[in-house]
Amino acid sequence: MTRTQLARQSSTRHRSTVLVRRVVGTPAEVAATVALVRDSGRLLSMTQPQQVPGSDQVRVTVRFLDTHLPAPAPVRRLRRGHIIAAATVPAVGALVGVGYVAAQLVDEVRSAAPLIAGVALVLVVLALLLRRKSGCAGLHCSGCQH
Repeated sequence: MTRTQLARQSSTRHRSTVLVRRVVGTPAEVAATVALVRDSGRLLSMTQPQQVPGSDQVRVTVRFLDTHLPAPAPVRRLRRGHIIAAATVPAVGALVGVGYVAAQLVDEVRSAAPLIAGVALVLVVLALLLRRKSGCAGLHCSGCQH
């Protein structure tokens, strides 16, 4: 920011004055008016609501800043908690499901390991016995009449 811009800002801040206004109306109207001033960020103080004698209206005295600048933008509160929860909860659920299935698979493999090892051993022995050699190994065989 340049010095000129800073000077302009500081001079506009000094121009703001305090206004005192009395708001009279139904409780809902007075509450809406006070909320409007409060949300604009200019409310300094207010008195307690007082009942106007002989009617259903209330009266409040409000002190607020009268700046010659437009009202500041309302503060937006970002609510990302719902979005984060909407993405995190299914992801954690999927991880738990995959972990459960993996644990069940490991348990089944461990319980069937002796059976798998026995079948593999029988297959290896059969493959060794049934393979055909081109030469004689010194045992009686029908091919060489040894």
